[in-house]
Order: sequence, then C-alpha cells, then structure tokens
Amino acid sequence: MEITHINEFITLAQCKNYFKASQSLYIAQSTLSKHIVSLENECGYQLIDRSNKQIKLTEAGELFLHYAQLIVQNDKELKENLQQQTASEITAINLGTSRVMIEYGITEIVSETIKVYPNLRFKVHEGFEPDLHQMIDEGKIDISFLRERTPAVGVQSYTFIKENLCAVVDQGHAYATESVITLDMLKDIELYMTPDFTLEHELFLSLCKREQFYPIISFTAPRIENLLAMVHAGEGVALIMEQQARYFADKNSVMIPFKPNITTYINMTVEDHVNINDGIAHFINLVKLDCIANCENE
Repeated sequence: MEITHINEFITLAQCKNYFKASQSLYIAQSTLSKHIVSLENECGYQLIDRSNKQIKLTEAGELFLHYAQLIVQNDKELKENLQQQTASEITAINLGTSRVMIEYGITEIVSETIKVYPNLRFKVHEGFEPDLHQMIDEGKIDISFLRERTPAVGVQSYTFIKENLCAVVDQGHAYATESVITLDMLKDIELYMTPDFTLEHELFLSLCKREQFYPIISFTAPRIENLLAMVHAGEGVALIMEQQARYFADKNSVMIPFKPNITTYINMTVEDHVNINDGIAHFINLVKLDCIANCENE
C-alpha cells in the first residue's frame, strides 16, 4: 500500500465528501476514487459504504482508519528520526586556505575524500593570511592551509609543500633566455607582485632591505592571472611563488629561478578543537601522501 493513498483515505474520512477531500488534496475526484478502490482491492475489504450520497465508512473502513492513522504517524516519526540520524552523521569542516586551493591540488584531495565519505561537508574560507589567522584565533577554522616562513611544527601540523619565489617574463623579454634572475638584475626593472601584506612580498622586501636594494614594484594584485597579464603587456618581471606560476603560466611565459632563494611553506594544521573522525582522518592521510610526494619531487 502506498502511504499517499492511505493519507488520502484519512482525508476522505475526515471530509466525508469526495469533492472537499479532492480539493484539500489538490487532486481530481476521479483520481481520489481510483486510489480508494485500489486500497480496497489491496486489503480485500470494502472500506466505503457507497449506498448513500454522503461518505460513510464500513466497519472494516473504521478499523482501517484506526490503523491508517497509526501508519501515517509512524511513517512521519520514522522520516524525522532518519533525518536526525543523517544530520548527526554529517560533519562540517571549515577549511581555511590562503589562495592556494586549485593550484596546489587541495581541491582534488577534498573531492577524493568526499567520494569515500559523502557525509563530509567542506566549507572553504579562502583569503589572505592575516584574515585567516584571525578566524583561527576565533575558532572559526578547523583545518588550515597557510603560507608560512618555516616548516610545520606540532603534532597536527604538516608541511604540504615547500617552494621558492621565481621570476616570470614574457618569451620576448631580454631575460627570457637567462638561467637565473638575481636581485641586481632587477635594478630599474618594473616588478609585478602579490600585495604587500602577503608573505612572499614581505620576504622580498626584507631581502631588498638587507641588500640595500630599492625595487620598483609598479603593480600589485592578488590574482596571479593579473600579474601574468602585466608580464605580457609590459616589459616588467613578475615575482611569483613557483607552484602558482607553474599552474597559471601560458606558453608565452618563461619561468626563471630567482636567487637568492626566498622560500615559503604551505603548512596544513588541524586545530585542537577538531574531533578527528574517520572522514577527517582520511583527508589528513591524503594530505600526508601528497606531502611525501612533494618532498620526493624537490
């Protein structure tokens, strides 16, 4: 028996009229009548006394109504309990990343984890390090991928990738055939970089200060695509972290190592408040495997 047909029978018994019941159910009278007949055929008893114009239940119909109401109530409670159980099994993970989701392969790790544990819900908070550190302090981030000066420290911290700053020029640039770009080669050269509050920009300025070098940083932008567009439009040099440059650079771009090395680390940290279940543990293990692969490729 279909639960919808049982519901329709209860409504008909309450309205005592096919027209009113069909209006209440938003179905045609003929459809309602067919469904009632179907119920009678399934249970093997006549439920409606059709000798009168007004709807009246037979004795079997009265008994059926009693159990029909129980069935509907139990069905409602079952669905509510199933929804509550499903909701309790869902784990929301607030993932904080510093603009590195796509180019560092983190989206692939998230996707692979969800395939195995579909009840995980990743809520991504992508931004710059100062904002993310504030969210971490406020307990709003569960797992973070942040660019930092040093390798990961702590039981629940892992160095996901180590990389250096590199130079990117247009293939027609005078430096396009160079094997390395040094600081002194950037004298009087327009530079394109990420904003001054990013770690790579900060480390570059620290190097310049130590070497008493005065750079011409004529253009800053958070999006790597815009820095590369400037490379092709002007005659300057973009200074970008190598993994980002590798991901976004096109065939007309030339990546060149920058010396001395400016090194940063993308570190993953699982915050102390996180209850590590099987799904989160699986995600962490996938990150660890990528950490090992990245170390072997260095």
